Amino acid sequence: MRGVILWEANVMAEFTPHEAAAHDALSLPVAAPTKLIGRDVTLGRIYSQLRELKPVLLYGLEGMGKTALAATLASAYSSAPELKGGVLYLNIKDDTLSELIVRIGRAYKHAEISSTENPLNVIPAVTTLLNSEKPLIVLDGRLNAQATSEFITRCAKNLPVLLVNEEEIAGNWTAQRLGKLEPQHAMLMFKQTAEISTGMLDAEVNDLINAFNFTPFALAIAAGWIRANKQSPAAFLASMPPQPPGTQVNSAILALTAAFRSLSKAANGALQGLLMVIGATFTGSASAELISMVAGAPVETINNALSLLAQRNMVERVYRYGEPYYHLHSITHSFLQTWLRGTNQLDALQTKVRDAALAYARKYGELARGGSEETVFNRLAMEMDLLLAAAQWSADSNDRETANQLAAALLQAGNFVSERGYMYELLLLRRLAASSTTPFPAHAAAAPSVPAVLIDAEADEAEEDLEEVDEDEEDFFEDGILDEFDEDLDDDEVEDEDEDLFDEDDEDKYLDGPDDDELDEDEELLVNVSPSPLPLPFDETPLQKPITSAVKPTGDRRQQAEQLTVLGKTQSEEKRDNEAIATYSQALTLYEALNDTPGILATLEALAELTVRTENSQAAVLHASRGITLAREYGSTPSLINLLTLLGDARQQLGESDDAIRAYSEGLELARLEKDEQQDAVISYKLAYAQLDSGDPEEAIKTWEVALQQFKAQNRRNYEGKTLGGLGTAFAELERWSEAINYHTSALHIAREVGDKDEEALELTNIAFASTQANQLGEAVKRYRQALHLAYQANDKRGIVSTTVDLARLLVESPRHLPIAELLVDGALETDAHDRDLIRLKERIEDEREALGDELDPKPIGGTARDYAANAYALLE
Repeated sequence: MRGVILWEANVMAEFTPHEAAAHDALSLPVAAPTKLIGRDVTLGRIYSQLRELKPVLLYGLEGMGKTALAATLASAYSSAPELKGGVLYLNIKDDTLSELIVRIGRAYKHAEISSTENPLNVIPAVTTLLNSEKPLIVLDGRLNAQATSEFITRCAKNLPVLLVNEEEIAGNWTAQRLGKLEPQHAMLMFKQTAEISTGMLDAEVNDLINAFNFTPFALAIAAGWIRANKQSPAAFLASMPPQPPGTQVNSAILALTAAFRSLSKAANGALQGLLMVIGATFTGSASAELISMVAGAPVETINNALSLLAQRNMVERVYRYGEPYYHLHSITHSFLQTWLRGTNQLDALQTKVRDAALAYARKYGELARGGSEETVFNRLAMEMDLLLAAAQWSADSNDRETANQLAAALLQAGNFVSERGYMYELLLLRRLAASSTTPFPAHAAAAPSVPAVLIDAEADEAEEDLEEVDEDEEDFFEDGILDEFDEDLDDDEVEDEDEDLFDEDDEDKYLDGPDDDELDEDEELLVNVSPSPLPLPFDETPLQKPITSAVKPTGDRRQQAEQLTVLGKTQSEEKRDNEAIATYSQALTLYEALNDTPGILATLEALAELTVRTENSQAAVLHASRGITLAREYGSTPSLINLLTLLGDARQQLGESDDAIRAYSEGLELARLEKDEQQDAVISYKLAYAQLDSGDPEEAIKTWEVALQQFKAQNRRNYEGKTLGGLGTAFAELERWSEAINYHTSALHIAREVGDKDEEALELTNIAFASTQANQLGEAVKRYRQALHLAYQANDKRGIVSTTVDLARLLVESPRHLPIAELLVDGALETDAHDRDLIRLKERIEDEREALGDELDPKPIGGTARDYAANAYALLE
């Protein structure tokens, strides 16, 4: 008597995941260099190994160009016609085997793999999928040695696999070390990147490549800066900080320090400040939209500014879902985090990043309920790495609520989690919300640390600069780091800005470098702000403004919280549930900031009830579980009983009946201790359904019989009728059909008495089903007809189709009733022309009519399907 929903386990909706295998170079998640220089021998060795389907490990120090080589190889492979699976290029940060498995499932849109709660159970499916697709697999980043070895052994045998890691790790693969460039190759690579075609500067270039010890990353940073600013190699060398005697500073750090310091003069520090924003992100990467939420500047402005940084090789721009996505090299990310930490700005800025991540998730979680799912889902998927990292960072600081709120936002985003295959990530968030233990790696890159002598010197300079900054410049994030930049810099200026800074015909200027005074004068059209100080007080940040316009924003957070609570209650009473959820979520944030335990507890109760009512079951579990913990600590038994009941409701919605029984049983015990007879009866009623669903109808009957007597004593006729219906269901499970029919009939009379049309339709259908099983076919037909009438009255399309199918299946067994069955099916097809059961019934009716031919003696009919249903319902009146 219960409906069953079936779906194909391995089918997902049409979209292209950002992790999908690439079939052209532009689809790769990394940018391949225009021409790879000095690596032909290594490239050839790796290629020959991969052609023989042997895994290869490419290792070497950071900044040696491992990713550039891998990207070049992947670019060539991606367009190879013999590789139908393309290139599966995954950026790795200590990923476990489980994480690799779900990412592969998402890449190929295989729902069985990506939606599993235990990825290790679907390893055979992963192996089959990869052997079918046959991609080149590239795992690039910080590899987990054990997970990588298991992945190759268990999932990717006889497939070309390229591993990219800083350190050599032991395993069943060929290892190839990548070192610094040969001097002639370093010269060629630098001149090509810096776009220096003349030989006049070879002496300066030679000094520079020697200073950077022929390291590709350092040379790329220097060349990008020189190209963008039309500076000479000698001028860039002169801008480098002096190395203390007897020390050897990493070449990459020297190059970054020189470029970063020089950024303070570009756009008067705006670009330097923006780079620090990206450096404060937990992953070293983000979309322009999320960066704009941290920086307080328009997205277009951020994109324009990041284009300038990309020209200088300070950031890398790739695309996700057709939108720019910005990424820092791991060296740059570590450098910036060390810099921010040394100037005591990292924690404050990372807090802003966390707040932005929460605001972003809430925004798109809310939009997902209003339609345009594909675009909204893309936005959420685009930043999933950062959202998870924000939750981990917060959990490491004993903040579990961030993970809780992120999980709730994802669960409220329609069917995003199931549609896009993020069940495993959702479970990680739930674990973080429930415990302070670390369920997955924090993904913090090992920093090639900035030498203390450099940090100390720069910190001193920063303090001196700070003393000279006026009050307007200190509103770095409040007013937006690039407000004037947005107004004065259009797309054309972004493209031509660097050309305007220097006179290309003035060779002396080109060779000697720009004059600082002239450079500053030309950049006056860019915003005049300082990158310090970064932090703002919590309640001053624009991200914390209430989203509900009906609440007047005041400085009194308690008053705002109380106003939001009243508004949420009104929205809930008016059944504007989604609006109420958003309002209560805002109230919860304010109560948390006030450390108001009663307010937090009451709001969690409201959210748990609303999310159960809207069947956002996972979110309901999170809210109820957190509320239960708080209610125990606070000693609020009424709240604890209510939240345990709501937790049971959510578990039932998820099909977790055993967990529901545990929650209901504890709530029932407390209700009886409190002598709360009304709660006692309701929880017993719900507990019986959980017992029935767990396969124990006898126990369910005992529980319902107790609840029935309680409802009768309390004169709660609606619950009395529903309990009688539950008893009918339990007896039907035991195939005691006559008893089932009697209970359902009693429930039907009460449903009609109290005017509950939904319950009435349900009981009519239950009686019809039980009558069919008892071989009382005439009674079954009558009850189905009456249920169909109620479905037509309510314009319940699903009810019309399902009831018609059940009724027509009975009627087609009698040749005389074929015309009536056809009439009903035709009527339902007007509601849903694509329903498979209706189409099959229509075909069967036509086949049987044709087979009977002249022998068909049809029962006379008149009117429509609606009339046929209404005539039967009139018998109840």
